[in-house]
Amino acid sequence: MGELRPSVRATYDSRETGPRFWVTAEVDDRTLTFRQPLDDPFARTRVHLGWRDLLRGLLHRHLTVAVTIGGDPEVVNDVLELDENQLIRGRTRQAAFQQSIHEKLAAFRREGE
Repeated sequence: MGELRPSVRATYDSRETGPRFWVTAEVDDRTLTFRQPLDDPFARTRVHLGWRDLLRGLLHRHLTVAVTIGGDPEVVNDVLELDENQLIRGRTRQAAFQQSIHEKLAAFRREGE
């Protein structure tokens, strides 16, 4: 089976909060589903087109289907912060980065004196 990786620390429990992600689907600027709740942001969704949409697409020679997956800002930022390189406003990693920049600038200024 291989070596187990440690789990990432959970920041919420969907059994208590309910789904915090959502999906919106649109066809040619017409909303089919709006913020339909999702448990998982890495979802696969299907958009079913009716014959009217298909006919309109044939007549206009194009059909635009847009699928947007999002969530509340807190949980989206939690997912983004899985990448160590992400600096999210109001989070400790960004504050530490800013502090290190200020310290380096102060040291650079002292060297120039």
